Amino acid sequence: MSEERRENDRLVIGGARRPVIERAWAAVAPIVEDVGLDLVGLELGREGHRPVLWVFIDRPEGGVTIDDCARVHPEISAALDVEDPITEPYELRVSSPGLDRPLVRATDFERFAGREAVVQLSEPLGGRRKFTGVILGLRTDAVALQCSDGEHEVPLELIHRAHLKYDVGPKPTKPKS
Repeated sequence: MSEERRENDRLVIGGARRPVIERAWAAVAPIVEDVGLDLVGLELGREGHRPVLWVFIDRPEGGVTIDDCARVHPEISAALDVEDPITEPYELRVSSPGLDRPLVRATDFERFAGREAVVQLSEPLGGRRKFTGVILGLRTDAVALQCSDGEHEVPLELIHRAHLKYDVGPKPTKPKS
């Protein structure tokens, strides 16, 4: 693996750069990797008044199972109790990344080139905060996207959140009576 590729694999975008998430990532990553899984990302959100920390994991080949999630959950919980990145009570959820997989590392934009993604920015670029288009790849410090209005280069530093767009396919048509 080239040095640039290794650096891009460590480069995270948007909300993944928050100190709480960085500390949680450092505690969780070794556990997930030790059992042969990939740490896709972490997301801190709220459901009602309670914080929820989502830990997204995947398997390099074949996808993650509910048994994989259940197996690493207690170890992740224990590591987070020791590191204590979230000061208030929260709920931990370990899950697959799902069909609308979050894109949190620079290398995700290389890996999923050719797939459609939704990219939300922390500040406007050309008057827009949201781009939906096909990922063309990573270009230095930017993601190239082919959108309906042309090609755009979105700087990694402006990306707040990104995820693959799940295509449900064409809507079925009703037969004429």
